[in-house]
Amino acid sequence: MTDTSLGKMCWHNGQLVEITKVRVDPTDRGFTLGDGLFETLLWTGQEIRFFEDHMARLGHGAHQLGLALPFNVAEIEGGLLALAAASRQQPAALRLMVSRGTGPRGLKIPDPTFPNILATITAVPAVFSAVDVRLVDIYRSAGAPSARFKTLSYVDNIVALNLAQAQGADDGLMRGPDGSIACATSSNLMILRDGKWFTPPLADGALPGIVRGRLVRAGLVTESRVQITDLDTCQTACLTNALVGVRLIHTLNGRALYPEPARFAELFAVLK
Repeated sequence: MTDTSLGKMCWHNGQLVEITKVRVDPTDRGFTLGDGLFETLLWTGQEIRFFEDHMARLGHGAHQLGLALPFNVAEIEGGLLALAAASRQQPAALRLMVSRGTGPRGLKIPDPTFPNILATITAVPAVFSAVDVRLVDIYRSAGAPSARFKTLSYVDNIVALNLAQAQGADDGLMRGPDGSIACATSSNLMILRDGKWFTPPLADGALPGIVRGRLVRAGLVTESRVQITDLDTCQTACLTNALVGVRLIHTLNGRALYPEPARFAELFAVLK
C-alpha cells in the first residue's frame, strides 16, 4: 500500500517549516467555510509538471472569487521547489491551498482580508493502476463556483467517492443535467466513442482539468455531452488529472473494458 502521509515539512506563508508547528487559526475561513482554492501539482523529481497551467487556473479562480493571492507566481514556484527539495520525495503530490484567511462569524467577506497559503507534499506512485468506476447519485451544477473552480469545499466529491466505494468501485462518476455525466470525483472522464475521444463539457459540470484542457487544445479530445447510456456502449474510457496523467478504466459501471493501446498512446504523448 502506498504511504499517503504528509511529508515532515511544508511551505506556509512564505516559509519552510515543520508541519507539526503549523497552526490553523480557528477563525480561518478556509477551515470554517471552505472559503478558498487549491491545486494539486505533480513533482516529477525534475520539474513541477504543468506549473504554468496550474497557476493560470488558480489565478483565474482567485480573480473570480475576489480572493487575493498573497504571493506572486515566481514566489509560489520558489516555495514549492524548496519544499520538494527538502522532502526528497519523488514523484510526489504538491498540494497548494489558499484560504481567504481569518474573519468574524458569518458569510460576509471581511475587509481587509489576510489570505493564508500552505503547501504540503506527499509521495505518490510512479504509475497508477487501472480502476473500477461507477455512477453515483451526486449532481454537479455547472453554474456553481464549486464546480467551476477548485474550491476547498469538496463535500460533494467526498460523498460521491464514498458511495462508489460502498459499491466496491475505486471511483465515482458524478451526474450532470438531463441524464449526462459531469466528471469523476477528482478526475475528468474521457470515453472512446465511434473511434473518437470525447469528454463532458464544462457546461455539464465538468471541472476544467489541467490534462483535460491540454488534450482538448491538442485536438485529441472533443468536448461533447456524455450520456449515461454511453457508459454501456463506449469502446473504452479513462480518467485524467494532473497527478495521475491518464488512468485506464478497467470496469465502467459494471462493464469490463478492454483498452486499445494505440488509442491511449496518443493521449499519453501530451503528458511528455
